[in-house]
Amino acid sequence: MSVTQITVYNNSRFRAAVVVFAIVLGSLAIWVLAAETVRPPIIGFTTDPQSAALSYQHRDAAIAAARIGLVRGDLWSEAAFTYGNMLWSEDNTATNAERAPIEQSRAVAELAIAYAPYDARLWLVLAANYFRSEGLNERASAALKMSYYTGSNTIEIVPKRLLLALQSQALADEEFQALVRHDIRLAVIRRAELMPALIVAYSHAPGAGREFVEKTLTELDPGMLAAIRSHGQRN
Repeated sequence: MSVTQITVYNNSRFRAAVVVFAIVLGSLAIWVLAAETVRPPIIGFTTDPQSAALSYQHRDAAIAAARIGLVRGDLWSEAAFTYGNMLWSEDNTATNAERAPIEQSRAVAELAIAYAPYDARLWLVLAANYFRSEGLNERASAALKMSYYTGSNTIEIVPKRLLLALQSQALADEEFQALVRHDIRLAVIRRAELMPALIVAYSHAPGAGREFVEKTLTELDPGMLAAIRSHGQRN
């Protein structure tokens, strides 16, 4: 083969490679743009009833965007967060009418975790889902543990995580106690921000949960314990 033929052959291979690369790049761009076109305004983790209700209105669009995105954990996470208005209801007993949406939210949360297992918020959403439909069983406790392992210092989930953790039977486990103690320590350190959440969690906790809070605060901050008890007596 002559030098000219080799050059032509190499140029042809190069052009073919460029065309293939352009096709792949264009396909990826269309894939990303299609998901972004359908995607609703960015939805974050929230436990505020008003914000959660607003997010729920974008549920269908969020799920559609996630299906287009297919393996994009961020989109599946947003879809999971749209169910917050049901999961964080004050009434923790799901009605028959709510069971189907709760099962849907569980499926979405599990998919989101498959693509973003590092997101502590998703593990807490899954724990809340189990809590609403089954109570604080072993599956809920396991999901709660994962929310600690993947985001022990994720402040935005501490209020609801404490609420569930102090009601969990897993609190009898020493390893779980150490995880929950960390949240209480965060509440002491960030008192202005997290003390209201600790008060709510304490008020909803059964005897074992309250005793755990009292024992922990006796060691960490007796003054905060006195304030919590005083608040309980007033209410």
